[in-house]
Amino acid sequence: MDALPLLSALQLTDSALPTGRFTHSAGFESLLCDAPPTEAALAELVESHVCEGIAPLDGVIAAHAARASDLGALVELDATLSARKVAPGSRLASVRCGRQLARLAEELTDDVLALGFAREVRAARTEGNLTVVEATLARATGLEPEHAVLLSLRGAATGALSAAVRLGMLSARQAQRLLASLHAPIVGAGRRAVETPLAALHSSTPELDLLALAHPRGDARSFAT
Repeated sequence: MDALPLLSALQLTDSALPTGRFTHSAGFESLLCDAPPTEAALAELVESHVCEGIAPLDGVIAAHAARASDLGALVELDATLSARKVAPGSRLASVRCGRQLARLAEELTDDVLALGFAREVRAARTEGNLTVVEATLARATGLEPEHAVLLSLRGAATGALSAAVRLGMLSARQAQRLLASLHAPIVGAGRRAVETPLAALHSSTPELDLLALAHPRGDARSFAT
């Protein structure tokens, strides 16, 4: 990877980027209240979240968005992703974070297509899912589609692990060990996502979906979702 796209990718995944990504727990807060898992069980759940829930849906959309060459295609991909995010918390997190990133677009790129899509998001003419905004910016910085997908999948993994650390399920050291163990599965899931047509979009993490649905009924909540 060339130096400039690499630096831009690092900025898009930086925890200091004010998108609100780390204010959402993806169902992990409800998990802690329900039954705190072992480290092994949590590792398996995060891997399922990324490889079975995010990769075959958001990952596939990210690949197509990174290859898109016109605004209409991006808007259609955005609508397609919204229609397939069945859990309210998932939709809320995706759109909130995507809209925040769209507001930062002019600070990150001068690419005409990326800025055009960001304007559509800010004007509420399209939902602005994080995956689509992020992949569009990744393409603008020179990243290949497969790298844009990895960016999306790693972001999902770090978001889930960060939530687990903040909720006391893991130490920061354990989280880094689990993230390292996820590299190979993430690469494999990313490769499959790049090759998957839109007609084969799917997502299957019923346990986390149910936990996310229970989140609004919790007595005390630290996360937005």
